[in-house]
Amino acid sequence: MKATGLELNELYEAASEVEKIKPWEWMSEYQLFIVEDPETHLMGFCCVMGKQAHEKGLKVYLGIDGLDQYLKMLDSRQLVIDDERFSEFLCQETCLSVRFQSKTQLNIEDEQRMKELKSHDYEGELFPKFKDCLSGFLPVNLNGGWQCRFLKEALKQVKELSLLVKNTPSFMLEADQVLLRVQTPDKTWKTLKISLSVFLQQLDETGAYYGNELAAYRISKLPATDMVFEITQFLMPSPVEEKDQSRPYYPMITAVVEQESKQLVFAEMSNPSLESQEEIVVQFANTLLKELEFKPRCLITDCEPVMKHFKDFSLKTKIPLKKVSRLEAANEFVTDLLNIERELDECFEFDEEKSIDTLLETTQEICQNILSCDSLSRHLSRPVKQQFANIVELFHVVMLGHFQEFPDHWSIENVEYACKEILPSLLTKEELKLVPDILSHYLGVVGEAQLIPHYIHLQNCVSQIYI
Repeated sequence: MKATGLELNELYEAASEVEKIKPWEWMSEYQLFIVEDPETHLMGFCCVMGKQAHEKGLKVYLGIDGLDQYLKMLDSRQLVIDDERFSEFLCQETCLSVRFQSKTQLNIEDEQRMKELKSHDYEGELFPKFKDCLSGFLPVNLNGGWQCRFLKEALKQVKELSLLVKNTPSFMLEADQVLLRVQTPDKTWKTLKISLSVFLQQLDETGAYYGNELAAYRISKLPATDMVFEITQFLMPSPVEEKDQSRPYYPMITAVVEQESKQLVFAEMSNPSLESQEEIVVQFANTLLKELEFKPRCLITDCEPVMKHFKDFSLKTKIPLKKVSRLEAANEFVTDLLNIERELDECFEFDEEKSIDTLLETTQEICQNILSCDSLSRHLSRPVKQQFANIVELFHVVMLGHFQEFPDHWSIENVEYACKEILPSLLTKEELKLVPDILSHYLGVVGEAQLIPHYIHLQNCVSQIYI
């Protein structure tokens, strides 16, 4: 539910009170406060920004996952964040954020919002800008009612705790202690000293849950092999937006590659939510049971999120899961896929005045990368490999010449017409037989790079066109 005007005004007032005392002048990013949300009892791990960072403000990291991201931020020493990278950095965090800026840094949307909320009477020197951040998703302006109320309370409690630290010279905490603010039943707030280890112990308990006990048992009884499966997860660099999603997100690719042969065993793209990660584990389990019908000797990864998401699956299927310093086969797959996406970006930026020769040159490079990548071309037959580039290039020329359509605008109707009415006059019968396999594979690769919308529908179209 969206925040009311009253709730947003109260948030601005709380931010104004924090800006007046400027806690970043004596508080460090390494000093953590915890505020318990009175409504949900979710823990907010609060970090005052500004002592070492350029940005002045407050971040409230949400829950145990948020604490994990806060600790990683400190470990990576990413405390100095310039304006251009600030939004990019927030994409890696689950937090509620307030960032104080001078009035000259506010955009038209910020100024309009403050006028609507009667916040033009704001008394601080720096003006607040609020963000609702979810790891893997683009940050959005804070509009939710609960988010607004929790951030308001966090600002008020951080103000009290910051003044406590400033005004109490003898104030001491033990090495692993932090201050926790909780609301009592009579609506008053009290301060507790608590060991951070209480929360650190919970970090190992996060991750995807695999609940299909029967499938886990069946997988544990599959024939064992000496194969080692490398698992990697990474975010694609370009965000996408879907109708059923409240905000754009960076697609999460989960890929499983057999170490020795470098063959791609499993690949799925999803949004980065925990629910999607649990579904990915289920899909991988189904691949083992219904397609491979064998199990690897072990699973390895260099990615901490993979360790968390596959830990429960590993325990229940009795397939060992190990952390290594570096993956060879999987990283090669990632590099090839990202190279292809970059080339496709260049290709699809063309307008209609660009020459077909330039389009073909870029298409040839894409095809060469697909064919030279073992994990992307291993299962292709020899005739398909031999004609792959020729048919893909021809299809681009047909779609551009007849319909003035670049790949990101290919329509099902025109793709079907091209395959049925145009290609038969340009290809031999033997070459025509290869078209479904070639175009389906090409569409799958570029589609997973999020550069051809509705690529699955196009794949279905070309796969069935000559049946």
